[in-house]
Amino acid sequence: MTESWTRNEAFDKHGFLVVRDLWNPEELYNEVPAIRGQLNYFGDLSQFVHIEEEGQVSGSLARYWYPKYRDAHTGIRFKLEKIIGRKLYNTYYYDRFYFPGQELERHRDRPACEISVSVHVSSNLDYYWPFKIESVDGVENEAELDPGDGLIYKGCEHTHWREPLQSRHNKIFRRLKRNDDTYYHQIFFHYVLADGMYAHCAWDRAR
Repeated sequence: MTESWTRNEAFDKHGFLVVRDLWNPEELYNEVPAIRGQLNYFGDLSQFVHIEEEGQVSGSLARYWYPKYRDAHTGIRFKLEKIIGRKLYNTYYYDRFYFPGQELERHRDRPACEISVSVHVSSNLDYYWPFKIESVDGVENEAELDPGDGLIYKGCEHTHWREPLQSRHNKIFRRLKRNDDTYYHQIFFHYVLADGMYAHCAWDRAR
């Protein structure tokens, strides 16, 4: 059973909470890059290491510590502290561009992701692609997010995933093997409780 350790009854009851308009999506927006794989930034935009294959979602693009999102990492932390009533420490963040057929497999997170939020940045879909998560009682739930919305969740305690992303184009288009521009962009921001058992993970740099 999930421990009740925040001051938000709905969050403790279900293990997740949708927050509308958590951050201005225009501040987070990026055009879809041509590169794929994993980018690990350690300075400004010119300082990064490129790994050709992203480890969790093959064929996607994941960017760790993308400089543009540093301020949002802390700014969202301040908002989360007010929502759950507990002080947090930043750990790490990364954004991911998903493309047709890609999915996020069912999993739970490591300690550095004690409190997490998935923020929808942008997409060219004309339908919702839900974030799925199990609640305390094992029920499978779907969170439908508009750009700027965030899903707060206890990633270490609750299994979460996404089903394969469906193309926005019809079968005829796909049979012609034209370039499929379907995409979905979101950011994971991760935190730990400042007085919790995982506080030592603050500013975690692992992946």
